Amino acid sequence: MVDYRELTNQLVAKMKQEDDLRNTAYDRSWELNAALIRVEMAHEEVLSSPDKKELISILEKEEESLDKVFRETALSPDMYNNIVHNPSGNDEITAIHERAPRRGNIDYKMESYARYKSVRYYLNENNGLLSPKAPCFSGKRSILTDEEYLGGACIGLCHDLSKIAVSRASNAMSDPTAVKFVHFARDTVSNILQELLEFDWRNSPLRRKYDSTKYALKQLETVLYELSVAGALGGHNLKSEDGPKQKRIKVDAENNSNEKEEGKDTDTGTSALNTFRQDITEIKERMDHRDKLRETLIKSSRDAQKAAKNSIFAMHRGNTKSAVQLLLDCENCVRNDLLPIVKEEPTLRGGSFSNVLEEYVEGKLFYCWLHGNGEDESGDSNNKPAGKILSFDDITLPITVDEYIGGLCDLTGEIGRFAVARGTVRDKESVKVCLETSKNIYMAIRMAGKLPGNINKKMNPLKNSIEKMERILYEQSLMEMAGRKFASSMEEGGFDAED
Repeated sequence: MVDYRELTNQLVAKMKQEDDLRNTAYDRSWELNAALIRVEMAHEEVLSSPDKKELISILEKEEESLDKVFRETALSPDMYNNIVHNPSGNDEITAIHERAPRRGNIDYKMESYARYKSVRYYLNENNGLLSPKAPCFSGKRSILTDEEYLGGACIGLCHDLSKIAVSRASNAMSDPTAVKFVHFARDTVSNILQELLEFDWRNSPLRRKYDSTKYALKQLETVLYELSVAGALGGHNLKSEDGPKQKRIKVDAENNSNEKEEGKDTDTGTSALNTFRQDITEIKERMDHRDKLRETLIKSSRDAQKAAKNSIFAMHRGNTKSAVQLLLDCENCVRNDLLPIVKEEPTLRGGSFSNVLEEYVEGKLFYCWLHGNGEDESGDSNNKPAGKILSFDDITLPITVDEYIGGLCDLTGEIGRFAVARGTVRDKESVKVCLETSKNIYMAIRMAGKLPGNINKKMNPLKNSIEKMERILYEQSLMEMAGRKFASSMEEGGFDAED
């Protein structure tokens, strides 16, 4: 029979290991956030102070510290939920899959880092766009993922340029380069938005960020319009001599040399834009490939999940051989069809794939609870259940502790249905085993402490299933005392612990 104390110890050990790693990642996230804030404050001090020499030295040190802490984070194995290991890796760094998801909210800080670096590069390098292959993003492994680059160095840059343009436009009367900057910012955001239009974002976090980019472009266009109207009404010429080439009028031959220099700048800008477009095209090709993998995984997951569900139905019917074969079909589908996709793209580990594993765990646990180790495949599920619960380590497929607990909660629903079936044939001993098992599972999960969010919603149905089984035992006791038979309320009301 299930010992809830032993089960609790197993769950607590697994959950503590995950919590420790997650908390370590959140602590590092605070360090990254503090480093970003220190650099931004150093920039503000440089801009506002007349004595910049000493402050610039401080700023350089802060930026070196920033690059160091982000690079260390990118190379630290503890910062990744390394679900799938790279079999070719011979050390800790290469053993981490290049697409392994980050723990905690490290990915958001990496995106903020990309945003900061892209803005500084744009302001310092004559309106340049920072490539994902830039030295600050390169190393033993790429510091940024494609999604982090797009969210930070592209979409985030657009929003920051919009804010900076408003600030520069406020000083358009005294700053002859302000209008030129707003023009270039508008053109840059427009070019980025044009490239992002080619992506199929689906319903993802990047989709929501992308939708906001058009508002950054709209604000820049509004600022340009308002500057032109304000300048005309006030009699000010805000089109400085440093304005964009296409907006200037050739007045005399004296400007020819300046036009040649601007032509060189234009060629350089065109080359940089072409490089950016090539980088975006490469990212799009990789993301399109991942979308195809995702669609394939979703379709294959349906077959595996259906097999796991049907195996449970077969066990309720007493068809043990069919149940064993269906569980084997599910396991083979996971190993042969789904795992290769997840190994190539570990970010697909959640969702459909996780649902399949949770359903498989439920079926495997139910089979073992009915038949023990399952040595007798011809057994009849109408016999007294073995009452054994497989431990986390007994599951051969690569599951997470969340999937195991989810399958364990769903198991009580199947046990409840089995209890109803045994109650109808007056098998009181089997109903007692069902009730004791469900109570022990309930106590073990409650004593495990903090539970994942998706598990909490399963606790009330689990509690309700225990109450229904207690009602079955009560009715059977009444029948024994009365010495006659009457219909059980459970037969009329049904049983469902997985609402």
